[in-house]
This record gives sequence, C-alpha cells and structure tokens, in this order.
Amino acid sequence: MSASARAPLIGITAHVTETAAGRKVVAAGEAYVDAVRLAGGFPVLLSPVTGAAAIESSLDYLDGLLFTGGKDVDPSHYGQEILNIKVAPEPERDAFELPLARVAVAANRPVLAICRGMQVLNVALGGSLWQDIPDQLPAALHHYQKAPRDEPTHPLEVTRDTLVGDLLCGINGALTQANSFHHQATRALGPGLLPVAHAPDGLVEAVELPGHDFVVGVQWHPEHLTTHSSHRRLFEGLVLAAQRYRSRSDIDSR
Repeated sequence: MSASARAPLIGITAHVTETAAGRKVVAAGEAYVDAVRLAGGFPVLLSPVTGAAAIESSLDYLDGLLFTGGKDVDPSHYGQEILNIKVAPEPERDAFELPLARVAVAANRPVLAICRGMQVLNVALGGSLWQDIPDQLPAALHHYQKAPRDEPTHPLEVTRDTLVGDLLCGINGALTQANSFHHQATRALGPGLLPVAHAPDGLVEAVELPGHDFVVGVQWHPEHLTTHSSHRRLFEGLVLAAQRYRSRSDIDSR
C-alpha cells in the first residue's frame, strides 16, 4: 500500500500503569482507540519518553496527535504550588506531553487534546489552570458527573464560525451538550489560544489555535459520545487534517 493510500497514523498519548506487582503496561483508554478507528485513522499508542531527541522522534512516524485525559498537570509548570490534596500530578506524563505539545504545534501537526490533554496544551503554550474548581470556584457547576460517561449532562455555548463551531454545531445552532469529568480547568489562556466553547458557569470548554491547520482542545470526553455525530466530527476533523498533513509531506519529499 502506498503512503498516500494508508490510513493516517494518529499517535495517542498513553501512560504506564502497574497491573500486578512488578508488571507494568503502557495503556490508554479503549474509547480513544475506537474513536480514532471510527474516524478512519490508525491509532498508535505513545509511551512516555524523556529527552528532546526522543520526544521529537515520536513525531517522525505520525500524521496527527491525540492527547488523552488523566490526572493533573503539576502546577509548578505554570508557576504555582500544589493547592490541596485533590491535585494529583503525573510527572512522567508532564515530562513527555508538555514538550511534545510544543513540538507538535511548532510543526503544525494536527492535534486534538482531550480533558487533561487540553490542560497540557494550554500549559505548554504558556497558560495556567484552575487547580480545583470546587475549592477555587465554589459557585461553578459540578464538573464531575455521576451519570454514565456516554451521557451528556450540561450544555455548551459554542462560538460559531470557528473550527470547533463548524465541527460541533452543524445545523443545531450554537448550543450542544457535553459530558463532564474534570476538577481542573483553563484559567489564563496560553498566547494565541482562542476560547471557542463555554459551560454555563463561564468556564472554557474548548480552545483552538488560529493560524494552524488543526489544533483543538476540548475539556469534555467526546470519545464516549461518538454515537452523537457532532462529537464524532471532532475525531473526523483530526483524521482529515492528518490526511492533509501527510499529503503535503509526501509532496515535499518528492
């Protein structure tokens, strides 16, 4: 099969977990893998690595990137100390994903960043986070739902005539519904990032980076909502952008 005919390779950030004493595995949620496949991409799990050369080489074989959810970005990366015991950093992932996000954006590589992934994207580009919504914003919505993951529980106000707006809204206007599984959120936006969706309490629920082909972050978990065409289109948008990236790379290499 020629390079142009194969499905775009989408790198999915994974984490290392211990399933038994002394036995570690590299893992990512199956729903991310399924969503990429459903959109026409070929999912590839990315194990955390360190060192600039190793991180940059992670991009060499990929056409696009999906930054997944997980625990918290260490607040030291945006100049703060840990607020309380609910803040649970993942230093191994931070050491890999923050520089990976910077390299990917600099290379105009298609990026979809989900939940923690959106927070990684924002911090990588110089932004900050609300470390614990219930503690710091007690009047905000409850953003960690008890309902099943495939059930939307709060509305989103989406900015029309944006990349995210075009993908999510279709003929349904500027309102859509999302699920919610986070206790942190974007506070100060990284330079260049544009807020393009908000929860009813005003918290930013989606960002994009104008001037780039496809750099999108969403705070909810669309991988569990792919039965809804609007959320499925986020993954289709990533795969289509990855296809365009590979086509340009094929032309440049001739």
